[in-house]
Amino acid sequence: MKKQAIIWWGTFNFQENKPRFWEIGALLLGIERQPQEWRIASNSSDDLEQNNIQVGVEKSPPFPNDLLEFKRFLFHQTSSTITLTPILADRAQVSHADTAFYLPPNQEATIYVSSPVWVRIETGNPKNTLLEIPVVRQSDTWHGPNTLEGDLCYASRTFCRTDLESLPVRSHRVITPVIIYNHSKSPLLIEQLSLPLPYLSIYVDANGGLWTEELVIKNEINYKHTVKQGKGAPHIAKDANLISAPRLSLKGMNFISMFYSLLSE
Repeated sequence: MKKQAIIWWGTFNFQENKPRFWEIGALLLGIERQPQEWRIASNSSDDLEQNNIQVGVEKSPPFPNDLLEFKRFLFHQTSSTITLTPILADRAQVSHADTAFYLPPNQEATIYVSSPVWVRIETGNPKNTLLEIPVVRQSDTWHGPNTLEGDLCYASRTFCRTDLESLPVRSHRVITPVIIYNHSKSPLLIEQLSLPLPYLSIYVDANGGLWTEELVIKNEINYKHTVKQGKGAPHIAKDANLISAPRLSLKGMNFISMFYSLLSE
């Protein structure tokens, strides 16, 4: 049985002048309510192995100011609550495999790709978004057929697995199942995958694990491939519920033309 993940998101009540502290993987987050302002201090590193979780601990001061980016948000009168929500990144993510692998002709494989989430911070009714902060600071990379056509993406060291049981449940990372069919007559080399994160939703399963819709890639005989995005949570995510909608809509747009090749070029 999968271990239950710690739930760090939700709506939290704040008393004035009593800061609360979160540690979400590589992100340190401190929030303080004043009568007419919210103060938010944060710092995220590039440490992908950091898995600590602390949720809303009262701590004054939250942590040393010299380590953090500090921001203030002014209101006529502050609400008593803050809502934290896991969301996906604002760009596609290119995940590189440590070791390239081949998919022989007429074979299929499912790869589970893990991506770090961002945290959306909101207050009030209706909600005002104060900040969106990445849990992990990722480097930039270019993905496209050449230097003139393509997209600026985030680069990620591989968190790809073919065995789901080897991928731990972490409440600050979201899993995307990628199903690949090779209908060509030659082995398909897979070195990297580009995930269109702004167009995907986040679902939470019964164990607190986070999932996106599945992606289905079909490599055809002419070496072109088609991509289809699933509807709703993947079937493997038991009792999953929607927790955040996509940033962008695919309605009326050609999925594959936006991302060129989700597989390696």
